Amino acid sequence: MLGPSCMTSGRSLPVQGFRQPGHCSLAALQKSRRLFGGRGGLQCWAGTASVHFSTQREVSFGESHKVVGGHPCLGDWDVSNAPQMQWNDGNVWTLDVQLPEGSDIEFKCVKVAESNAEWEGCQNHMLKVPSGEAMVGFEWGKQDLSVNGKGNHQQQQHTPHNNGSSSHRQPKAHSSNGASENGRLPTEQWQGQEVAFMRSNEHSKDRRGSWHPEGLEGAALHLVQGDENNGSWLGKIQVVKELLVDNAEKARPELDALAYAYIYLQWISTGAIPCVEGGGHFRPNRHAELAKIIFRSLEWVIGDENASKEAALVARRMHTKLPSFTEAFTASVPLTRIRDIAHRNDIPGDLKQEIKHTIQNKLHRNAGPEDLVATEAVLKRITAPGTDYSHAFVEEFKVFTAELRDFFNAGSFADMLGALRDSLDESATQAVDKFLQAKGKLDGNAAPALNDVMEALHSLTTVRANLAAGLSSGLRNDAPDASMAMRQRWRLAEIRAEDYAFVLFSSFLNQLNDKGGAEGLAGQADNAWDLPLGAVVLGVRHMGLSGWQGPECMALENELTAWQQQGDFKSTETALRLKATLERVQRLAHAYTEQLLAVFPDRVQALGKGLAMSEERLKVFTEAEVRASLVFQVSKLCSFMLKAARIATGGAAWDALVAGTVTGKLIEVQRIEPGAVKSEVGEDVVLLVHEASGDEEVSATGVPLKGVILAHSLPHLSHLGVRARQEKVVFVTCEDEDTMAATVKPLIGQRIQLKASLEGVSFAPAPDSAPSSSSSQGSPQEAVQIAQPGKIDKVSKASVVPLSKATSASCGAKAAACADLAKLADKISKEQSSFGTAAGVCLPFGCMEAVIQEAGKGKEFEGLLAEIEGASLEGGALDKACNELQALVSGLKPPKQLSKDVGKALGNDATVIVRSTANVEDLAGMSGAGLYDSIPNIALGTSGAFEKALASVWASLYTRRAVLSRRAAGQQLNWMHACNFCFCCKYLLGLCAPNTSILTSFAFASNSAEHL
Repeated sequence: MLGPSCMTSGRSLPVQGFRQPGHCSLAALQKSRRLFGGRGGLQCWAGTASVHFSTQREVSFGESHKVVGGHPCLGDWDVSNAPQMQWNDGNVWTLDVQLPEGSDIEFKCVKVAESNAEWEGCQNHMLKVPSGEAMVGFEWGKQDLSVNGKGNHQQQQHTPHNNGSSSHRQPKAHSSNGASENGRLPTEQWQGQEVAFMRSNEHSKDRRGSWHPEGLEGAALHLVQGDENNGSWLGKIQVVKELLVDNAEKARPELDALAYAYIYLQWISTGAIPCVEGGGHFRPNRHAELAKIIFRSLEWVIGDENASKEAALVARRMHTKLPSFTEAFTASVPLTRIRDIAHRNDIPGDLKQEIKHTIQNKLHRNAGPEDLVATEAVLKRITAPGTDYSHAFVEEFKVFTAELRDFFNAGSFADMLGALRDSLDESATQAVDKFLQAKGKLDGNAAPALNDVMEALHSLTTVRANLAAGLSSGLRNDAPDASMAMRQRWRLAEIRAEDYAFVLFSSFLNQLNDKGGAEGLAGQADNAWDLPLGAVVLGVRHMGLSGWQGPECMALENELTAWQQQGDFKSTETALRLKATLERVQRLAHAYTEQLLAVFPDRVQALGKGLAMSEERLKVFTEAEVRASLVFQVSKLCSFMLKAARIATGGAAWDALVAGTVTGKLIEVQRIEPGAVKSEVGEDVVLLVHEASGDEEVSATGVPLKGVILAHSLPHLSHLGVRARQEKVVFVTCEDEDTMAATVKPLIGQRIQLKASLEGVSFAPAPDSAPSSSSSQGSPQEAVQIAQPGKIDKVSKASVVPLSKATSASCGAKAAACADLAKLADKISKEQSSFGTAAGVCLPFGCMEAVIQEAGKGKEFEGLLAEIEGASLEGGALDKACNELQALVSGLKPPKQLSKDVGKALGNDATVIVRSTANVEDLAGMSGAGLYDSIPNIALGTSGAFEKALASVWASLYTRRAVLSRRAAGQQLNWMHACNFCFCCKYLLGLCAPNTSILTSFAFASNSAEHL
């Protein structure tokens, strides 16, 4: 059991700029910091929510769409005052507005062209604005909405109002005061059918839907077939238990099973997948027992140092989809209060029958999420104004509702923390009290002070650090039921703390914007920056507590704290330092998003089609997961601070890396890579690019590229910047999202003229007579001849070679160059102490292939290589093959003797970096800089860490980007081989402390003369 021993007295978590609200124990802080080395819809006030409208519809040139509705932000039903939607690729129109949380908003979409306006022909759309963030999707002419509030997908269907054509009346909006935590309840997330109250047993076993297992395999096939054969919630949980526990090696599921199970349970919990009675009589204790078994396996994954961070991330998120298994719910006859309520004599007979047959009998035979929805509906009915039900009955029903919420883990955060009090020591209890006191200041306050929001956020972070510390010890295989149940309470409270932090960050950002935004902050004294920077520090700390790249989070927290203490933000030097750190935070947030994009979209499509889910639901799933995450709010706060830092120093939003004037069709892409632009575009192109590392090839798209507009800063002398200069491609960057939205995005799809110089950057529709080339464009470069890598010598068994024996043929040119450098240093050091080099070892060419053969996966590997060689970009064939090949390679288990041999050379307790390169990079026409992964902070003393990192580096050879880059350069996959290079780095550029070891995992360019 998690008891008081988890916490001891200590000090608070310091953040400059506001009074300290509470204390976190030193032990808790130290434990939570150790978590960083591995992995370890709430509302707080009646404010505004960020609402993202989207619809897909093609219109003629010159036409656009507006969202018009009953709120000033939507024009108060006046088309001329309504906001215009923005066009995106695929004829998707979007709009972001701020609307009051909890309010009821009616709106319609209107197509506008000059003085004409065409309204939708359906009834008004009806939106109940959730808290925090919401994505609202709709189809032209259809009233139904797809609403995705914080972390959930919510289908809202409303009774039509009698104003369907041109009569548009403003509805009576309302917003509630106080802190509402109902965003967690199925009633706020529900996509399923409306509750049907019945006065006799009318529950049906009939099911609507279709199942399509054709073409599916593995976890997806298991879930689709299992769902078809199991209509009840209990049966569906059993299907998940079989996938995650029974079918998993040592009851520890892999990422694929976890991801599919999470998607499936998410759809069940919101009613998108309906549950019906399955026959028999199964009380809720059966559900609780299954949840306990699944919980154990999920906790093992989270605590397994050899599990991927993606697997741990998904496993943690899945906990909220399971019922509680505390003693109250594993009892043989749980939730009996509803039986007594259904037999009371102080309620009307009709209501008594409805409670008995709609809730009591259903709950005790085949419980499901729909039972909580029905219970909440009854509670709303009996507590509505003007009703006159027995006070004793109403109070008893409230108690039962709270019990049922606890069973579905949908109770309030305050109640969750209250349930933990007996397991907390005095210091941790004080931290909880401080948080609840700070939260109380926000409840009912529509415009809280920044200090009050920050106080709540800081005290919440302290509480969460305590919870994370208590969970850091992992779950024993023989943990008794009582300890398991208490651990579930702690885990759910820790996750709910993250949810509440999301809301506090949203509130904090709203208050910053209300106080003048980034422009207002930039013009103020240094002390005005303390709270926003403190919020970023806490945001980074929460990311680390969530198990996301802990060492990087610690480094960023230290840097931000240093700049916060230094101040002087109007100094260009200080602002640039702050900017660099904030950009690292942004990259950390983007990496999180990339992981979600790697885990969910393909699996959502596969499982959704197998279960015949709507296309709209599939499209928004991953975006909703991203926008519902705390990382999303941290990224928004970073963007705010980056803009303020730029304004404070008088910096321009635009930067011209390559000057000139160019014309071409403006096309939006995510990255510069093969396949990003359709080859049949047939004209000169200017690309609006959202992401670039600086290592890309400017010609990688294979289209006549004349200009690049990058949506973030980039060093002028990055590889991409230099290549753009060499090839006379006009290249500009912009650091401000608002500027991009106002000046560039409206021109997407048009032929534009881009002018870039040291004086500024401008855009405009290209005149018909404008030439389709840059004024600085020189003659086309001659085609680069495809270069083939040199001859290599491959080993047949994975082994370690001393650096002194490294040659270009066996270990690559870089390893050989390091060996030569070491010999030179050794020679010079005998004469004078001028410099030294690191002792090193190499894992030569052929090691990866040898491990593959030893694992019995040689034929599968060769088959996937052949499949990738000719895989098409269309239809996801290449992505599927790359994912399968990466999964195969990353799942390899290199022999432990390798790490032992590396440890002998570098020290068994060394911390190493695993890096990569390839023998097919740095050839003519191709740069491999940054193309493959580098994995830092790998402790040789941690069992399995080196082997896991090594396999991950090998797997990075087969990412989509790497494959496409080699394909664009004419390199064949069977030319590529991997080797590994390890060295002890006492003198590497002065960046590493003495006696620090670095391992570099290289697939070396065997014909390259590049130096270290």
